[in-house]
Amino acid sequence: MIARRRLATVLLAVPGALLAHSFAYLWAHPGAITLNVGRAHGYLPVAGPLVGLAGVLVLIWLAVLGVRAAGAATRPGVLRLAALQALMFLAQEAIEALAGGASLAELPGEPAILMGLVLQIPVAALLVGLVKAGSVLVGLVLVQRRRETEFTPEPTMPTLATVSIRPVVLSIGRRGPPVVV
Repeated sequence: MIARRRLATVLLAVPGALLAHSFAYLWAHPGAITLNVGRAHGYLPVAGPLVGLAGVLVLIWLAVLGVRAAGAATRPGVLRLAALQALMFLAQEAIEALAGGASLAELPGEPAILMGLVLQIPVAALLVGLVKAGSVLVGLVLVQRRRETEFTPEPTMPTLATVSIRPVVLSIGRRGPPVVV
């Protein structure tokens, strides 16, 4: 279970860090239509959708795994996920700065860096919440499917009608024996 939780944390941290990165740059530079605001963000039009799709697949995998196998034991913790996302975000920013010809000393001056670090916790909470909601949804679908298969009537032969007979004792007269009808 611990190996699955670690794998889930790593697999969710990648799209989470990119999502917080995107929100931070859009928030810090609201006039920019794209995220290319002086850094090496040329990879985002390709990497963004691919990482987003991978994130959706990981969310679905965790939701199904949470219902079928171990429940909440495979779900990553919010703080652990946020910490890993923050590390990935800082690594991403460092690589972008070096690829863009800037020095690492310029990173603390970028307003999107601090905003990106702050956004890691809400994004991690959102991802874990989506996993929980997905688990509930998958659980409801599985329960509904079980009910449908349990309550499908199998064709049976109709039972024959039976008539129950109760004996009735009648008196015929004073001197005669009773008659059972």
